[in-house]
Amino acid sequence: MTIDIFFNGLLIGILASIPVGALAVLSVQRTMSVGLIAGFVIGLGAAVADIIHGGVAAFGVTIISDFLIKYDIVFGLIGSFFLLVIGYRIFTTDAIKEFKKNSKFSKRKLVNDFFSSLVIAISNPVNIIGFGAFFASFGVANQATTTAQIILLLFGVFMGAILWWFSLSFVVNIFRRKIKIRNIFWINKIMGAFVFLLGIALIVLIIFFKDKI
Repeated sequence: MTIDIFFNGLLIGILASIPVGALAVLSVQRTMSVGLIAGFVIGLGAAVADIIHGGVAAFGVTIISDFLIKYDIVFGLIGSFFLLVIGYRIFTTDAIKEFKKNSKFSKRKLVNDFFSSLVIAISNPVNIIGFGAFFASFGVANQATTTAQIILLLFGVFMGAILWWFSLSFVVNIFRRKIKIRNIFWINKIMGAFVFLLGIALIVLIIFFKDKI
């Protein structure tokens, strides 16, 4: 029973991380420009957000979930703003220069990337509902009834997310060295523009179509 809870959490963590979105694009971009660790750090921020959202869903902390969902527009705009800033920075960064000095990436930059990813991921409180649906679908809501079991479930979710994001960064890093340096420039431009436009699209959806999202 206990091991089943962990593996169910592991699978949920993977499935919840698979959908391709802004963070996946950012992870790929950072891996291409800097390396595996930089790309993985983006995913690490998302994985921590999964723990927070999953924890609220699993423990049934209605006060927190109600607050997050009540102000989902505010959180959504915050996340969208971060996407605009990051997209602009990616677009305007000298990708070739960054690629050539990849071995000298700074710890400060990694920390900034982690917290940026965390803010973007956690600014979507609807994920709480998503985790609630996953838990119900896998039947873990009835399996994990004690605090220790819920923590084990969330640990499984975290490890599943970590496994997915590391795998994504690892695969991208394999092909990274096979791409000609001059193509890095255009890849960076395209990804930066995509992230920036995604931020604009989310702001438009939140402001003008908030009742439909």
